Amino acid sequence: MRRILALAAITTFASAPMMAQDVAPRFAIFAPDQLFKTSARAKKVVEQLDGVGKGLQEKLVVKQKELEKMAEQLKSPGLSDEGRAKLQRDLQDGEVAFKRAQEDSQKEFNKESDKIYGQFQSEVGPIVEELSRERKLHVVFQYTRQNAGMFAFTDEKWAVEFTDEIAKRYDAKFEGKSAAPQSADAPKPAAKPAAKPAGPKKNG
Repeated sequence: MRRILALAAITTFASAPMMAQDVAPRFAIFAPDQLFKTSARAKKVVEQLDGVGKGLQEKLVVKQKELEKMAEQLKSPGLSDEGRAKLQRDLQDGEVAFKRAQEDSQKEFNKESDKIYGQFQSEVGPIVEELSRERKLHVVFQYTRQNAGMFAFTDEKWAVEFTDEIAKRYDAKFEGKSAAPQSADAPKPAAKPAAKPAGPKKNG
C-alpha cells in the first residue's frame, strides 16, 4: 500500500532578515515514501490503516455474498410467483443497503485515516523541524512522486540522508509506544491516502 504523508515545508528563515547574497542557502529533502520504508514505527502506521481497510472490506464481502445467494435463489424453478416477487424485493432492498454500506465504509475509512495520519504528522513534524534547526537549514523540500518533476537532478544518497535521520529519531523517540491515535482531536494532515475500501463488483 502506497501511502504519502503531506507535511508543510519548513522555512526557518520566514521571519528572519534577508540573507546576504554571498551566503549559500542550506536545504534538505524530506521524502515521506522513504520514511515509510525505513522507519519501523511508520510501517506500523501503514499496517494499522491497512487493518482498518481490511476489516471494512471483509464486512462488505459478507454482504455481497448474501446478495449473490439471493440472486441464485431467484433462478430456482421451484419458486412460486409470490415467493419470487418477495425475493426480488428483498434483493433490491439489499442492493440499496449494500450501496449505503459502501458509502459508510468509505466515510469510516476516511475518518480513521484522518486520526491515524493526523497523529503521525503531529509526531513527525516536530522531529523534522528540530533536525532542520540543528543543521541550520533555510528550507526543507518535500519530495513525493507527484512533484518529482521539479528536480532536474538529485544525488540519491544525499537526498535520502535527511529522511533516514528522521526515521532513526522517530523510531528512537517512540520506541515501544503504540501507533494508535491517542485522541479523537488529533490534527488532520494536509493530504491523506487515496485508498478506499470499495466492495467487490457483483458477478453478472
